[in-house]
Amino acid sequence: MVEEHQRRVTEHTNKIVEEIDKSTRKMRGDAYRCAASCCDDNTYSMKKVENCLKNCNNSWDKTQEYIREEMERVQNRLQRCIKDCEDEIRDTAQPNLSRHDMEEYNEQLETTMNKCVTKCVDNYCKILPTLEKKIKIFLSE
Repeated sequence: MVEEHQRRVTEHTNKIVEEIDKSTRKMRGDAYRCAASCCDDNTYSMKKVENCLKNCNNSWDKTQEYIREEMERVQNRLQRCIKDCEDEIRDTAQPNLSRHDMEEYNEQLETTMNKCVTKCVDNYCKILPTLEKKIKIFLSE
């Protein structure tokens, strides 16, 4: 079950990252072309080239930072949800069970944990399209 959860998270995350990447390519290309033109001008001093490069990359750097922060925020949310599942399981732990009861109890805990993590992953996958829209709106501004 863990592998299935990981596969879903990876698959959905990769999909949104690909879409965002496509949306940022023109901006990246513009930044690289601008930077190349800074280096092409032999009349510029070293300091002027450095400032020119910073200016060219400024909006791209801000965009990368925004995307990274938003992706991190959503991934942290998934991690917190899974941590809450773990805490919930710990809170229900019953000490002093017989070996037979412990095996049965562990199966119940595993089922409960899987259901809880499945909800976390479902919510994460549901949030990603909204996150993608939010990032694309930011890119269009």
